[in-house]
Amino acid sequence: MTDKRYQIFISSTFTDLQEERRAVQDAVISMGDFPVQMESFPATDETQMAFIKPLIEQSDYYVLIIGGRYGTIDDVGLSFTHQEFRYAVEKEVPVLVMIHGKPENIASGKTEQTDAGRKKLKEFIGEAQHKRIRKDWETLGDLKLAVREALDHAKRAKPRTGWVRGDTIASFTALEELNEVRKENEKFKEALGNLAVDIPLPQIPAISDMTVLNLIPLTLKYRSGETREGSSAKIQGSWISFFPLFFSNLVVQTGDWNGEYYWHIEHEKSCVAIGSSIAGELSWADTTNLFTISRGTLDRLIAYYTEAGLMVSTTDGQRAFTEAAQRVARRHHIVDKAASFSVIEGEISVNTIPAYNPDIEKDIPF
Repeated sequence: MTDKRYQIFISSTFTDLQEERRAVQDAVISMGDFPVQMESFPATDETQMAFIKPLIEQSDYYVLIIGGRYGTIDDVGLSFTHQEFRYAVEKEVPVLVMIHGKPENIASGKTEQTDAGRKKLKEFIGEAQHKRIRKDWETLGDLKLAVREALDHAKRAKPRTGWVRGDTIASFTALEELNEVRKENEKFKEALGNLAVDIPLPQIPAISDMTVLNLIPLTLKYRSGETREGSSAKIQGSWISFFPLFFSNLVVQTGDWNGEYYWHIEHEKSCVAIGSSIAGELSWADTTNLFTISRGTLDRLIAYYTEAGLMVSTTDGQRAFTEAAQRVARRHHIVDKAASFSVIEGEISVNTIPAYNPDIEKDIPF
C-alpha cells in the first residue's frame, strides 16, 4: 500500500484547447500525479514525434482531449495528436478519451473549416472511441471531473508501475510482498498437494496483545491570532482497544465507474482524525486536529486489522470494513467503557497561546 504517483500524458490540439489543457493539468496535479504536456517541452533539435515518443512510453496513462479541430497534418498524413494517440495504443499505455459532447456549440474559430478537416476529425473520433469508454464534456468543470473519474477507475482497473518515494517502500511493502508469496503458496498447495518447502509467515499478534503508538503534536493557528498546539505522547494499548476509534475515524472516500464501486483511504486526514481521537479519550481538552499518528503507524494498523478479518483486502466495493468489524465497533459503542489504553511516556495536553496584544506592553511598569 505504497503512496504511488503517476505520470499522465495530456494530448490534444493546442491553440483551441489551451484552457482545457490547463484544467486537466490542474486536475492531474490535484490528484498528486505528474502531468506531461507540450507546454513544458524544452527547445530541441529533435523532431516533435521523436521527442514525444519516449515521454508517452514512460507515462502511466494517456489522456486524449478532442474538441472541434483535427490539428496540423504532418508529412505522414496524420495530425500530431493522432500520431501521439496511435503510439500510446502501440505501447499499450491506457488511453482515456475525453470528447466534446456538443460540437455544434463550439465557437467557429475553434472548429475545422474544411470538409476534409471535418472528415479527418470524424474518423479520428471513431478510431479513438472504438472499444473504449469515452467521457463527454462541455465545460471546464465537466472535463476536470471526467478526467478525475477516469483516472480513478484506470488506476484501479489497469494498475501501472507509477512512482514512489524511496523511503516509503521498505517495511510495509516487504509485508505486502510476503503476503503475496503466502497467497501463491496456497495456490500451489491446492494444485500440487503440498510444497516441498513451506514459506514461514510471522504470527499475527493476538487481539489482546499490547502495542505502542506515538502521538505527534500538531499546531493550529486561528484568524484571531490565537494558537493551540498538542503535545507528544506514547500510548500503549491492546490492538482491539484502538479499533473502535480507528473504525470511526478512518477517512474513506468512495466512487463508482459505470456501476462498479470502489473506495480509497485519505491517509493524511485519517492519521490526524485517529490521532486526535485517541488523545481525546485521555484528556478533557478539545484535541481536534491537534494530534496525529505517522503514516507507518496507520499502515501497521490497516495491515493488522486486514489480517485479523476486520478490513477487506481489496478496494472493490463500497466498504472498507467487514460485517464482523461493524459488529465489533457497535458492541464497543454499546459497552461505552473508559479507554483501555494509557499514556506510558509524555502527556496529553493542549497549550493555548493567546493572540499578541500590543496594549499589554503599555501596562508593564518599567
